[in-house]
Amino acid sequence: MQPDDGARLRPLLRNETLAARSYLERRGELQEKIYFIETGVISNLETSDIRTPLEVGVVGCEGIVGASAICNLFPQRDSCVQIEGAALTLDREQFQALVISSSTLLAYLLRYIQTQIVQLSLAASAGVRATVQQRLARKLLMYHDRIGQDDLPLTHENMSIMLGVRRASITHAIHNLEAERWIKATRGLVQIRDRAGLIKYCGPFYGVAEARYLEIMGHSQ
Repeated sequence: MQPDDGARLRPLLRNETLAARSYLERRGELQEKIYFIETGVISNLETSDIRTPLEVGVVGCEGIVGASAICNLFPQRDSCVQIEGAALTLDREQFQALVISSSTLLAYLLRYIQTQIVQLSLAASAGVRATVQQRLARKLLMYHDRIGQDDLPLTHENMSIMLGVRRASITHAIHNLEAERWIKATRGLVQIRDRAGLIKYCGPFYGVAEARYLEIMGHSQ
């Protein structure tokens, strides 16, 4: 963001630990804080039906949780901490006052929202056109991007929510990815062993949203 915007924002930020399985926002409920994620992974969950929540978006160190406050709207999705981490938080009213006072900050945040729309549209494409194994590989790469280490603390339950499929399907996909030596899975942990292999296997289902994020945010100044 612009240096002036950063200078006004920085003194208002507070450090906060993000515990796994905690919710940062709930659909239809007013949130009190905006979260600038530093570490960990946040799942955006769609919970509009009676089945298990479905992950429709992922936020990590590249993003924020609480952008709906820009328009003074309630969140339209749940945001749950999938992998524990940390964030810099800001009071909702302070955030809104800063956005109102700075057209450059507003433009920057709207660009970020556009990257989320891109991620959502490409997730929808993968959900229709990719196999379960490709979708799992894609999500593992997205998580790998955001935590910056090869060991991903993910359970079968986590991955079932990520893809919206039964655990049996996750087990089958994991075994096949392990057979190619791209990953190694143990209880509660998935280790990335061959990132390049996963990327090649994903084909067009990974990398497009990431490239568009850099394109959109790279022109934010």
